[in-house]
Amino acid sequence: MKKNNECTVWHKKPDGAFITLHYPCWWQDIEAENISKSETTDVDTAKIHLPLSADVSKGDYIAKGYINFEVKESATELLKAHKPLKVSTASHKDYGSEIMHHTEVTAR
Repeated sequence: MKKNNECTVWHKKPDGAFITLHYPCWWQDIEAENISKSETTDVDTAKIHLPLSADVSKGDYIAKGYINFEVKESATELLKAHKPLKVSTASHKDYGSEIMHHTEVTAR
């Protein structure tokens, strides 16, 4: 897996608490525009490739770069402080040679 950045994942544990994790990643921003009958809305997403061993799942938060921020009470404090993206999908890609293995994440 090639890497072009580092990212921070705030992974939600079953008890509701968040843990802060850091991984090397390949980060690709995807900007688009959704035109509806009433108005135009921005649809900003990112496609991120993480190591296969990354602990990330749908509903977690992710941001580009190394961010040393721990969520103490709720995700609201994280959203105000850093404006991370919310993970929409997380898919393990363990096909091909071992060097190709990765976890593919899309986030908004």
